[in-house]
Amino acid sequence: MKKKVKNTKSVSALIKLVRTLRKKCPWDRKQTLNSMRNNIIEEAYEVVDAIEKKDISSIREEIGDLLFLGIFLSQLLESRGGNLEEIISDTIRKYKTKHPHVFKSKRFKNTKEIVKFWHSSKKDIFQGIPYSLPALLAARLIQERAARMGFDWNNPDGPMQKLIEEIKELEKTVSKKETKEEMGDLLFSCVNLARHLKIDPEDALRQANKKFVKRFRLMQKRIKKENRELSSLSLEEMDQVWNKIKKS
Repeated sequence: MKKKVKNTKSVSALIKLVRTLRKKCPWDRKQTLNSMRNNIIEEAYEVVDAIEKKDISSIREEIGDLLFLGIFLSQLLESRGGNLEEIISDTIRKYKTKHPHVFKSKRFKNTKEIVKFWHSSKKDIFQGIPYSLPALLAARLIQERAARMGFDWNNPDGPMQKLIEEIKELEKTVSKKETKEEMGDLLFSCVNLARHLKIDPEDALRQANKKFVKRFRLMQKRIKKENRELSSLSLEEMDQVWNKIKKS
């Protein structure tokens, strides 16, 4: 019981802190829902980064920043007729409705049936997928929704052939507009293939980014040890060093 009281006091203290900052800090006072969009995205990715590093201390800190941001946004909403209490009440109601197998007598055989129930309440199959999401993530979600309606290949061979087809179409483009469109189709097909291979495209690309940066830094170090400058090397020379690092 004491622990619950302590938690309640901590939440109240955080709310009080946000309200104080909104009154006394020029930067906090200046912010709007619109100006905070990038902050929301950045904070979410900082949590993901901390989780991937398995750094518990950083995870706690970043979750704290998310909690602060949620309360901060609720304060910004007050000027438009909303408040934190209403947001919390609406959230509780929403998640109780989404979980009738917990709060009511409804029964599901497995988690797939639960997910199907959640999506059955949506009027449009793409409802709830914001275009502000990272494009790879949005593409995967769009494809998953379409697949639930039967619009999908039975195995990875289909998306693999589609990927090859899109590469050929990209090679034939003439105008910049066509190239951009075909490049988009190619990326969409890459995501589709990854989905069929049970690979998260966002995660795969993040790992590829990290791998590239690591190898590039190793290449810089190796060239520096040879008393040479990276900028003085030809592409062929850099490629030779790069391939040696890949093999090591």
